[in-house]
Amino acid sequence: MMIGAHVSTAGGIHNAISNGTDLGCDSIQIFLKNPNQWAGKSPSESDIDQFIERWRESPIQEILIHDIHLTNLASPKKDVLENSREQFNVQMQLAARLNIRYIVTHLGAHLDSGETEGLQVLSDSLNLALEQITGGDVEILLETTAGQGTNLGYCFEHLRQIIDMSENPERMGVCFDTCHVFAAGYNLCTDADYDETFERFDQIIGLDRLVAFHLNDAKSAFNSRVDRHDHIGEGNLGIPPFQRLVNDPRFEHTPAIIETPKMKVMHATNLAVLRGLLAG
Repeated sequence: MMIGAHVSTAGGIHNAISNGTDLGCDSIQIFLKNPNQWAGKSPSESDIDQFIERWRESPIQEILIHDIHLTNLASPKKDVLENSREQFNVQMQLAARLNIRYIVTHLGAHLDSGETEGLQVLSDSLNLALEQITGGDVEILLETTAGQGTNLGYCFEHLRQIIDMSENPERMGVCFDTCHVFAAGYNLCTDADYDETFERFDQIIGLDRLVAFHLNDAKSAFNSRVDRHDHIGEGNLGIPPFQRLVNDPRFEHTPAIIETPKMKVMHATNLAVLRGLLAG
């Protein structure tokens, strides 16, 4: 696996490269703007040039963008949907300028409009985003979710449906979050659980669509539909599923990003735990 972490862009997006390199990351994930604000300053041409140059000189192989937290591309609320579509488009255009191939997004929440309507609105949003982007070959990665509240994406069938509804299915993939799938009712803890979950994923979506992982342990209980990340090996998943994942030959060249708590003080520890699980 290309093991890495979500890293800060404080002081300029180019600093993410240094932050990831300092942690020994093979891959990193970043926000392109404040994840909790609609408005925000876009990187300058100088920022973009520095980012590309530092990346070129670094050992980092892959970079993922994570969509901002405010985005709800399935929202029945007109103002939220318009803002979400606009900001998602901005991020996709910027990804193309940065030569970043993947942007990870949650499937959004239907807010009691119903799953059928929510999935249709989401599909329309993603089709519009891919239609509007100019240049680059940016792909959208649908992130598995815990299913908290009215969030979509807690079952593999939701992701399959969005891919099937896409006008550009070749530009759609999946980001598999270990904490989220566990909280959504897909177990990974024993060898049998692990095999069954990935067999179901393959049957419903296809392992060829699994482009990236978020490696997070779970504070939340199995099938609780609660999204709470924990440090690797300290939550309800425990060490065994991570040991299997980092040594699974099917995912040898797959970016695997930690989003564990206390990024500044604990990322190095969590990465060390994962690397310590690699077979010699």
